[in-house]
Formats: sequence, C-alpha cells, structure tokens
Amino acid sequence: MHPERLGPYKIVRLLGRGGMGWVYEGVDERTGEPAAIKVLAASVSREEGFRQRFEAEIEALRKLNHPHIVRLIGFGEEGDTLFYAMELVPGPSLEQELHQGRRFSPREVVLIGLQVCAALRHAHDRGIIHRDIKPGNLLRTPEGKIKLSDFGIARLFGVSGLTSAGNVLGTVEYMAPEQAEGRRVDHRCDLYSLGAVLYALLARRPPYRASSALQLLEKKRSEPPEPLRLYNGEVPRELEAVIYQLLERDPEKRIGTAVALARRLEEVLKVVVEIESRQASSVLAEFDSAAFLLPSQPASNEDLPATQPIPTVVALPRQPASPGLTDLPETKETSAFRELAEEAQPAKEEVSEAPTRPPGRFVVVPSEELGRVERAEEPHRPLISLQTWALVAALLVVGGTVWYLLQPPTADQLYTKIMRQAELGGVEALLPIEDEVNQFLLRFPKDPRVGKLQELRREIELYRLERQFERGLRGQLDWGRLSPVERAYLEAMGSLRSDPELAARKLEALIALYAPEGKPSDDPAGPAHQCVELARRRLARLKEELQTGEADLVRAVEERLSLAEQLRHDNPRRAAEICEALVTLYEGKPWAGPIVERARQVLAELGAASGGNQADSAGHSLEGSVPSNPQDPFLGLRSSGTVPAPTDAP
Repeated sequence: MHPERLGPYKIVRLLGRGGMGWVYEGVDERTGEPAAIKVLAASVSREEGFRQRFEAEIEALRKLNHPHIVRLIGFGEEGDTLFYAMELVPGPSLEQELHQGRRFSPREVVLIGLQVCAALRHAHDRGIIHRDIKPGNLLRTPEGKIKLSDFGIARLFGVSGLTSAGNVLGTVEYMAPEQAEGRRVDHRCDLYSLGAVLYALLARRPPYRASSALQLLEKKRSEPPEPLRLYNGEVPRELEAVIYQLLERDPEKRIGTAVALARRLEEVLKVVVEIESRQASSVLAEFDSAAFLLPSQPASNEDLPATQPIPTVVALPRQPASPGLTDLPETKETSAFRELAEEAQPAKEEVSEAPTRPPGRFVVVPSEELGRVERAEEPHRPLISLQTWALVAALLVVGGTVWYLLQPPTADQLYTKIMRQAELGGVEALLPIEDEVNQFLLRFPKDPRVGKLQELRREIELYRLERQFERGLRGQLDWGRLSPVERAYLEAMGSLRSDPELAARKLEALIALYAPEGKPSDDPAGPAHQCVELARRRLARLKEELQTGEADLVRAVEERLSLAEQLRHDNPRRAAEICEALVTLYEGKPWAGPIVERARQVLAELGAASGGNQADSAGHSLEGSVPSNPQDPFLGLRSSGTVPAPTDAP
C-alpha cells in the first residue's frame, strides 16, 4: 500500500522501485512544486548504523548546489519511514535513451562529458565522491541539459564493492577496479566511471561484459577495453585516447582531476568541430577552462541546454592566461556558462545551524543554503610558521601510520581469519566472514587455496537458498517466478510434516529428473545445480531421521505383537483385535513386513483354533449354519461370539 502523503507532499504516482525503497512523484501542497520523493524501505532503515549514514549523506547533499546536479529539496520521517525530496527531472536517463536505440555523436558525448565534469568538480572540491556514476544516474532535462543524480546512494547503502552472488553487477560494469575490490577510493574512481559512461554512449555497450561479477572484475584487471572504433568508426582518435586514459586500472595513470579532464575534452571538442564543419565554433568558448576555475557570484537558476546546433563563426583566439569569461563576447551561450563558472564564489551570508529534525516532521532545505553549509564552518588558514611545519610533520607521521593500518589485508591474513571462523563449525559461523571470502576470491584468484574458499562460499549460498525456500513454505515467495526444479523442491518439502516417506520419494524423483548431465554448458553455480544439491542433502538427513524413527516404531509394534501372542490362549478375542489392527495400520510399510506377516500367522492360528473348538462342542450340527468364506479365516470366531467382527476392517 503506497502512502498518500509524506510531509508536505501529496503522492501522485510511483516512479520506480528497487531493493532499497521506492521513488514517487509528489507535489508540495503548499507551493505546488513537484518533487521526486525517495522513500527508504523500513527493513533497510532499521539496520544498525543506517540512520547515522542517512544523516551524514543528507548533510553532504546540502553542500551541493550546481546546475548539473539534481537538487536536494528536503528530508523527513513519517513513523519509521525515512524519506527525502529531490528536484524532479521529467526527462529520461541516458540509460533509457540507450535502451531506446539512440545513437550519440562524438560531439554530443563530449558535451555530456563536459557537463558531468562541471558537476564532479563542484562535488570533489567539497570532498564528496559520487561512487556510482552510470548512464542511469545521468538525467536529461526537457531543455537537453544533463543532471547528475543519486549522490551518496552507494555509500548510504554500503555498496562499496561486490556483494555475494554479484547482485550489484549493473553498477560493477561502470565501477573502478579498486572500488569493486573493496579498497579505499578517492575522486579518481568517479573519473573512471565517467570514462566508462562515455565509452558506453559511443559503443552502445559498456567497456567490459561478462556473465558474472567475478569474471567482469578479472577482465578489468587483466584486459584492456576493446577499441572503440570497432563499434563506432566516427570516434576521433583524440577522444578514444582520453577515454582509454580514464579507464586505466592504476588510478595514478588516469587523468587526475575533473578540471584537467575538462581541458582535454575542450581540445577534443575543437577536433570534433573541425571534423564536422572545418570551422571553429563558439561552443569552445562555452566550455573554456576558466569556467571551472574562476570564483564569482553564486550560480543563477537560468541554465543552458546540454546540446544545441554549433553556429558557424570565426574561431576565438586562445589567451595566454586564463582571462575568464569577461574577455568573451556577450552572447546567450557565454552568458549561461558565465553563470556556471560563478558557483565557486564563497557565500557572504551567515548560515544558521541546521534545524533539528523531530519524528514525523519535514525539514525544508532552502536553495540559498545549498552549497554553502560547509563554508560557515571552514577554519581560517594559519600562517606558515615553525609551529605549522611541526604540526605538518606530526600529521604526516600519523597519516602514514593510519595509511599503513588501513591497507587491505594480505592473502595469508584473510585466509587465517576465514579458517579460524570456519573452525567454529556450522554454516552460521561462516556468515560473518562472507565479505572476507568474497574479497579473497576477488583479489587472489590464482591462490592455491581458492578451491577451499569456493567450497565455503558454496555452503553459504546453499544455506541462503534453503532459508529462501523456508520462506516460500510460509507463503512469502511468488510461485509464479520459480523454476520447475524450485517448485518441485518446495512441493517435496510441503509433504515433509504429514508424510515424510512421501517427501523422501519426491526428493529422489527430483534428483533423478534434474541431476546435471555433466555438459560443459552446465553452470555449477546455477539455480538448478544448487537446488539438486540441496535436495541431495535434505534427502540424506531425512533418511537418517526416518531410520532413527523406524527403530523406535519397530520396537513399539513388536511389543504389541508379543502381547497378542501371549493373549491368544487366555483372551483370543483381544489377541485377534491387536493383530488385525497391526495389519490395518502397517500393511505395505517396508520396515513392518515381518511384523505384519507374524500378525497374519497369529490370526490364522486363532481362526484354526476357533474352528476346532466349535467342531468339538457342536459337532456337525452347525456346519450348515455358518457360511463358508475362504477370505475370512475368523468367521467361526465371530459367529460364535469369540471375536467380534470389526466394523472398519480393511
């Protein structure tokens, strides 16, 4: 059930949903302003430390105010539900445009890259790393401008690397190798991701493709991306070189900053313009590197569209120094990009502390506060003195120590930690070290101990699959999405309580039907293999339980049969009742075959003895009064009243 209202917003419709929550379109009932309302799932909000991360990421978003970054409007809480409101961008994402078959020209791609560079420069200068740049997070406004969305989402939900089963594969395609491996990252991971996005826009596919996250990361570590010109022959070699440098595995070899990348793209744009029209364009002036460097006044709300026709004019001469936009002729284009450059001007107004957010309230973040929160707290830089140098030296020592302590563990350290935990026994003991197991397999794929750790990870995956099926038995799974082998397993488990032997037969049939044939195309980690392996293990446990239970049952039934044998002379009627009950209850049970046979023998003896007694006492006078029935050896007993005819005999 979707909410009707959140804070001051009336919910209009659902825009999207995912594992972390929902995104709605809402309208502020006070102002009529639309917004994208991002509601976090209650299960995620209750995780330990999540609310602290939510508060920290909101504070980070308050520092961002840029024409190419989706703006934060406010945040709040309704009961246990955390949510925040962002600027609503009605246009499509670049991912949607790719799926719709759109082809991007080199000029469009360069212009998109320059806009993202401006957004990243603004964020990186404030110490904020995006961590999840991909086509789906680049939105196009109706005017054609590109806006970068979902700042802080990766760190908010702890997506700093691969998780089990590769469930962030869509992000890994654009993720820097150091980030996917779980190592510390800096702003250069965003530049790598931007390079991957530019590649995808030109080639209409990511730089690397693989069937699993592990294979994808291995390709990133060992193989260069395929040449762009294989997929798009119009890509200039200058643009190809920039993208390849952004995709360097070693962060030190990449283009270092968003400003440096913007300068390189500006030069590429000149080449693209010359190729297209053999004439220079005023577009070069729009993205002059001074737009990234000169401080001025806060940015205006009036923005330039992302792409527009290139006017044919004479090339503007490059100044020896960075003169700024004031040296360019005043046009609509230079005016708009002058405003883009002015976002770096420090604010002059005093900013009050952020208001406290009580439960069930909504905190509006005024647009004039955005981008300036951190400046009110910046300390004044001290003069360079002897004390300053001493402090710098001390900080270097401390920083070096911290850097050493924060280095990722070696293979031996990881393996020792994993095996120490595994020795505690049980799959539950492996769950706390699942990240370490994945990290070892990612970072040390050629280590001779990989096979052992792959077995541990397989145990973890089977444990999670079994828990998933248990939820299915409680009605918490959508059966329509299950594969045939998964349905068969759940049906077998559904018979377990009422008829364990039937459940065992169904598990045996499942294994016989879906057991892998050993073909090269079979995936050992696929759902069919995992389900069959789970069925084998469950069948082995079930047979052991049945054998244990059968031994107790055999003893109890044999005691009743022995009692019947003792009573056949003193109380033949009771002895016959017990034997008939044994035959009725346990006939056909494999383990009860000998017992049932003995019960039949006792019944036969009782029938013969009853017939002999009647012959002795009554002679032949009753022969015609008792009908002959070869199927009922106890008819004589019943007719004489010795053994009553059971009313529900089998």
